[in-house]
Amino acid sequence: MLDSMMNSVARDRMPRRKSLLFYCPKCLRSFTLKGNRNRHYKYECGHEPRFKCPYCKLKSKQTSQIYSHIRKKHPYKTVCVIDLKR
Repeated sequence: MLDSMMNSVARDRMPRRKSLLFYCPKCLRSFTLKGNRNRHYKYECGHEPRFKCPYCKLKSKQTSQIYSHIRKKHPYKTVCVIDLKR
């Protein structure tokens, strides 16, 4: 029983295989996670940036990038995003 527990702990600490990559069929960008590749393909690859900072001209394809930007560049402002598709 202890051996099986040790094996599972060791397995959790082992790095992922680097040979398993998922490629975007449009731009051939590689991803280590299939979900990240799917998100990129569906929402980002070949699309214009969808989200904009309400305080400056910065645009991004991901809201998380705008949130991070506002916290760093506009620290005392409300953190919100303008969706250009609406």
